[in-house]
Amino acid sequence: MCGRYTQTSAFDELAGRFGITVEDEDREELTPRYNTAPSLSVPVVVATAGGRRLVMARWGFRPAWMKGSTPPPINAKAETLATSRMFQDALTRGRCLVPADGFYEWKAVPGQKRKQPYYVQVRDGLFAFAGLWTPSAGPGLPPTCTIITTAPNALLAEIHDRMPAILVRADEDRWLDPRVTDTAELLACLRPLPAERMEAYAVSALVSSPGNEGPELVEPLSR
Repeated sequence: MCGRYTQTSAFDELAGRFGITVEDEDREELTPRYNTAPSLSVPVVVATAGGRRLVMARWGFRPAWMKGSTPPPINAKAETLATSRMFQDALTRGRCLVPADGFYEWKAVPGQKRKQPYYVQVRDGLFAFAGLWTPSAGPGLPPTCTIITTAPNALLAEIHDRMPAILVRADEDRWLDPRVTDTAELLACLRPLPAERMEAYAVSALVSSPGNEGPELVEPLSR
């Protein structure tokens, strides 16, 4: 799964990297986050008739028809998107990019109860998870989003049995293009990013608490 990530870029950086052309006059200032956790408001990139737009969405997917107190899913499995009642409509009409500059994963350590957190980056820098989103369903109900996961590449397989679906640049365009509706073409975007394009290193257990924040969370663990 993907349960924590970093997004430290300012709006102008995101606009340049992801081709955002629609600016809201009342857009929210982005807070650099080194420990982005579920239920927080996060920036996502969506396609509109006038161009690409940055939307703040609560991390935890809650479509308008979802009732009750069931926790909204923060991740969606690529393998079941097309058949899932929860996600199949959003696969057609609610795709988004979730900007990030890194994410965390926890590795089980033999003989220890506590798992070791790792920070994972793409060598090229700022990237995007494939995501799904839902617009606001009414007053007091913010847009929401989820991050798609897939099978791990060789690097992540040493740490966890899933990884977030990180899109290559050509697939970012395809994923956001509302004219693309073929399920097979969309699911083909959700393959594991090649391991050689990524790096991972152990970090402090401070990141395990969502209340901790700051650049020290991504510093390599010194043993």
